[in-house]
Amino acid sequence: MRRLNVLASALALLLPVTGLAQSDEKNELSVWGGFAPAVRVFEPTGGRSWNSTFGIAAVRYARRFNNSDWVNLKYTIDAVPLAILNYPDTVATPPGRTRRRETRYAFGVAPVGFQANFRPRKKLQPFLGLSLGLLVFNKTTPNDFGTKLNFSTEGGAGVEYRLANKKAITVGYKFYHISNASRGVTNPGYDAQLLYLGYTFSFK
Repeated sequence: MRRLNVLASALALLLPVTGLAQSDEKNELSVWGGFAPAVRVFEPTGGRSWNSTFGIAAVRYARRFNNSDWVNLKYTIDAVPLAILNYPDTVATPPGRTRRRETRYAFGVAPVGFQANFRPRKKLQPFLGLSLGLLVFNKTTPNDFGTKLNFSTEGGAGVEYRLANKKAITVGYKFYHISNASRGVTNPGYDAQLLYLGYTFSFK
């Protein structure tokens, strides 16, 4: 969470400039997907494991503001039609308990997000981003003691390569955290180191 706080503070410093030079605002529509082959899970016993996986596909709308020659700020909204979480869990199977892998499917939305693109007049633009949202799983997660509704917090960085005809390709990394905010009896928390790829269309 410390990394997310640092990203949030950095983006907050950029917010005051959003009132400058907004005559060239652009709309963007993106499709992106990512996968985390190793997800950190906080075990009920207090330990941690990295034997979970997470995949996600999303559609993003962004409003881009031409703030200055060195940074552009975007407001982003993500719709998540599909997310897949695979993880080990211990379930009661009388007369004992059994360790097995579970798969959960989810959909959701991240309605609050910001992205800061640096060197906005260049083809290759590094960026920082932060989003807050929720995921609704098809079953209670991680088990009957969890919840279907979970919250997501994501922050990361990447590069955006601007193509011809107002298109772009994005390659990036997200620290993607999922938890039910202790609304369930069990709240293991999943920290996904997510690598993702995206394709963007810009329009006015």
